[in-house]
Amino acid sequence: MAPHDADDLVAFRNVTIVRSTAPALLCRIGNRSVWLPRWHVSGKLWCAGDRGTLLVRRWVARERHLIDLHGIPVVPPLVTMLRPRAPARLHLVRRERDVTPVA
Repeated sequence: MAPHDADDLVAFRNVTIVRSTAPALLCRIGNRSVWLPRWHVSGKLWCAGDRGTLLVRRWVARERHLIDLHGIPVVPPLVTMLRPRAPARLHLVRRERDVTPVA
């Protein structure tokens, strides 16, 4: 591996910025939260609530255990489990027959 490969960028998709400070971003990548220094990331994600693709320097991704030595992501993807929605129940409401309407 060439020495300059460590500065290559690795793309992570579906990243959510949980918190942001001047020097770093707290990112949710897969099912992990990790602080990443701003000067070692690139992309359009900059403040809390932003979501999308984030480019991270390869050496930083390795140091944070986001990829292995071969560049394969080790972060398990975020699995969302959607519960089936229960069917809506309709209730019949009867009007009282003995009640006289108020005019």
